[in-house]
Amino acid sequence: MQFLYILISNPNDIYYEQFILSITSLRLIMPSAVVVLLCDTKTKENLVVNRAGYEKLVNKVITVNAPDDMPQVEVSRWIKTSMRRLVSGDFLYIDNDTIIVEDLSSISDTEIKFGACLDKHSLLDKHHKADNIIERDKFLGFSSYLSNRHINSGIIYCVDTPEAHKAFDRWHELWKFSNSKNVVRDQPSFNMAIYENSSIFTELDGIWNCQISFNGLRFLANSKIIHYFASDLSLHETPFILASDSILKKIKETGKIPEETVKFLTNPRTAFVSECQIISGEKMLSVFNSNIFDVIFRIKAKSPKLFIFIDNLFFGLKKIIKFFILIFSKKVKKYY
Repeated sequence: MQFLYILISNPNDIYYEQFILSITSLRLIMPSAVVVLLCDTKTKENLVVNRAGYEKLVNKVITVNAPDDMPQVEVSRWIKTSMRRLVSGDFLYIDNDTIIVEDLSSISDTEIKFGACLDKHSLLDKHHKADNIIERDKFLGFSSYLSNRHINSGIIYCVDTPEAHKAFDRWHELWKFSNSKNVVRDQPSFNMAIYENSSIFTELDGIWNCQISFNGLRFLANSKIIHYFASDLSLHETPFILASDSILKKIKETGKIPEETVKFLTNPRTAFVSECQIISGEKMLSVFNSNIFDVIFRIKAKSPKLFIFIDNLFFGLKKIIKFFILIFSKKVKKYY
């Protein structure tokens, strides 16, 4: 079996640095693993100087001639949805924003032919983005939401069978359609391809794609791969140290992983900041995922003084609400 990465990057982004962290964590645990890298010609040309360290970590590079007129984000999806026909043999595809925690070879001992994990480790009716997912599916004419499952495409296990090729070809076809409708994301088309080929698909245990920021804590202790969701946390500071901007910046500047970072890679389950709280419960999560919270967070980031004013205003409002609650509760007790 081989481990497959896809890198579409330029010197101004952080995708190469994420990739180096992930593949280094894999090599620390599985030094003899066969690693294949898929990239486009533009990315391959800029993998020089501080971006050339990957050569010692990869067994094979497959350079793909993607459509010239495609922007980088679309090239990434174009290659990702094409990977089954570009690579021979069984593979475990791994997103770049991941850290490998344990040996991954056991996945090839299963009966699974084509598998991936639930997105956010949550059924769709509990998913905090359910409305967006369903609305997008309906816009595209997709019906995969009817399964009450939305599968994450960050970790995909696939054996080399005609049925798997058929499913991936359909994924690519559906993605091209969705992209023509300005839906660049690959997960809507991925889920529809699974829905149409459900007989060969198996949902993987959450340990293979431990999404730590979204319901993944129960899988952390036995996790094989930690997926820290850099894109989903674009508005919020990540609690996971190995996803921090400072580490990625150091790698970009030197082309090397700092020694203190390598120590975290040897025990990534402990790589969390000291100031960190767990948010749980449907009521609290509904607040955390609300538009109100999003606006308040943006105000805090962009205008701290305005945030302090609003916070003080709510402090006074909280006192007034508590006062009236106390008065009301006393009246109720008196009535009884």
